This record gives sequence, structure tokens and C-alpha cells, in this order.
Amino acid sequence: MLHIGAMKTGTSFVQSVLGNNQELLAERDAVFLGGAFGVQSRAVRDVLNLPKQPGKNKRKWRALVQPVGAMDPDTTAVVSMEFLSFASDRHMGPFLNPLRNSHATIEVILTVRDQSRVIPAQWQTYTRNFGDESWPDYLRRIEPSRSRRVTRSRAHRTFHRAQDITPMLERWSRAHGIAKTHVVTVPPPDAPRSELWDRFSAAAGFDGSGVDLDDVHDNTSLGFGSCEFLRRVNAHLADVPPRRYRVGMRALARDVLAPLRASESRPVLDRRAAEYAATLNQELREAMSDSRFELYGSLDDLPVSSSFPDLPRKAASAPEAEVRAATLAVLDHLEATTDVAVGARPSKVDDLIATAGQALRRANGWNA
Repeated sequence: MLHIGAMKTGTSFVQSVLGNNQELLAERDAVFLGGAFGVQSRAVRDVLNLPKQPGKNKRKWRALVQPVGAMDPDTTAVVSMEFLSFASDRHMGPFLNPLRNSHATIEVILTVRDQSRVIPAQWQTYTRNFGDESWPDYLRRIEPSRSRRVTRSRAHRTFHRAQDITPMLERWSRAHGIAKTHVVTVPPPDAPRSELWDRFSAAAGFDGSGVDLDDVHDNTSLGFGSCEFLRRVNAHLADVPPRRYRVGMRALARDVLAPLRASESRPVLDRRAAEYAATLNQELREAMSDSRFELYGSLDDLPVSSSFPDLPRKAASAPEAEVRAATLAVLDHLEATTDVAVGARPSKVDDLIATAGQALRRANGWNA
């Protein structure tokens, strides 16, 4: 069973349940291949890097799925890694050939979510990975456009790579060797926490009851001001190597910014963006109506309202007070936990953020 994503659809939650309950699930003939998300992630990333080193890049994936050939036909072997949704046609063979050669029955699960909830989550991911478009600008960048300047923008490319669901469904469902494709809708925020897992395990075909959800990991989520701080500080970190950036910023988000979330606001769609989200939801509904796909959940989880009188005509930027508070929290943390001496705090928020950028560079050795 290949759970291919998509991003921002509860994949971290599902992966954590799979990883934390391996002994119980094994008793029910469900195996989380590799035993850890990191093992699966590295194997998938290597294949996606083809054709740089074809032989080497296929090695980890082949090792990951090799045990499938010796498993009982009634055993469900699971790979859950959202970057599988990034696969292009040229990746299908490297991913599927080892499974076809093992004569396994190959099925796919794709989780999908209301796009009005996905868009803010994607912007947050964008700001945590060098993104520099403000929330209002991001909403315009991700819309369909004939402008090459827009479609080549990092905001547009990363959003559509992660959220162009219909091409994902077509590519994977039509690939040689795929027996079934299941679509799981993410339940609304007021649903029981177990609902997504119940839908996923039903789609995967194993008994998921009785799992421990107490220590399940969800992605660290940030508030509006913290995301805006990251967006603006990224201008001062553009030359930092991506891997080093992610290590440093992941810890910063987890330890410093995430605790601020309760005191921060959330980004709100404007009417135009809400209409676009509803259009995307309608496209998802139409794609999922194909008889090739088995639905777990409800199309009602993908609302298609066309009227949004309570939303603003133009999206608001993050409150400067929140941005200032997030920046000060970062500076206080660096002074308390590193040898970096920050000195006086500038009064202007932009200058304060620039100071934080320089402090982050020194604290993480990014000036070398």
C-alpha cells in the first residue's frame, strides 16, 4: 500500500500512528516498511533525484520494498511518504518495478483536504523554506496565470507541485501494476481526532482499532506573526545552504515560535482566494467521481460554496505587534542559549528582523 500524500493532508499524523503502533499492527498483518518514516523518506527522496546517479538512487528504495516479496499475500505492507506525490512519469518505473517484480498487489492511497485549509498551511511551509511572498501576495501568486513571471515564481511552483491533485490521481492510477486507487478525505476540524486514522486504515484494508493516539506527532504549526517573521528574515538568509537552513530553522520553529501560536492570529483568505479554493474543491470532487477511485470519507469535506460575505475583499498582512513579539522571542532565545551577543534592539520592526537574521547566521555558523 503506497500512501502518496498529498502534502498538508494529515500525512504526519498517519505516519506517526503507523510508527508508534508497529507491534499492534504487525499482529494484524500490517507492516510499516523500514520501521521508521526517515527510512522511507530517504528512499523516496533518492528516487526523486534521478537521474543523477541512477544505480545509487534506486538502492534504498529497492532495499525498503525488498521484504514485500517474502510476505504472506494477506499482509499489508505500507509506505507513507507525501513526496511520492511529486513523482513524474519517469519516476513510475523506479518506484513500481521492484514491487511488480515481487508480484505484490499494489494499491495507492491519496489523502485530500479542503483547499481553503490547505492554502494557509502551504503558505506556512513556504515561509519555513526560504519563501518571501507576503500572505496577500501569495494568494495572488498561486492562482492560474498566463504570466510566465507568475508561473515561474517559487510560490506558484511549490503550491501546484504539492496540490495539483488531479494529475497525481491520473499518473498513479493509470501506472502499470496499480490494482486500486483509494481517496481519503480529511475530516473537518471538529471531527474526532481518530477519524482520519479510521478512514485511512479502512482504505488500507487492515484493522486500525485500538491504536494509541496519545503520543502521536502532528506537524508543528505556527501563528501568523511567526510565519511573517520567517518570511521577512528569509531575505537575510537567502545564501544559506538549504540543508543547514532547514536544520536551524526547524529547531527555531519548534522551540521558540510554536509556543507563541496561542497568542497569535491566523491568516485569513480573502474572497477571491476563497473562490479559488472552492473551485479547486469542485475539481477534486469531479476527479473523485471517477469509478476507478474508492472514496473513504465524504465529498462534503470539500465545500464548494460560492458566496463569502464574511471574508475581506483583500487579505490582511500579519499584525506588526505579532511580528515584533516573534522577533524579540527569537533574539531572547539566541542570547539565552548561544554565545551570540545581540545588543540593543532596534525600534523599527524591519531593522529588528535584520538584527535577528544576523544573529541567526552567527548562532548557526552560517557566515562561514
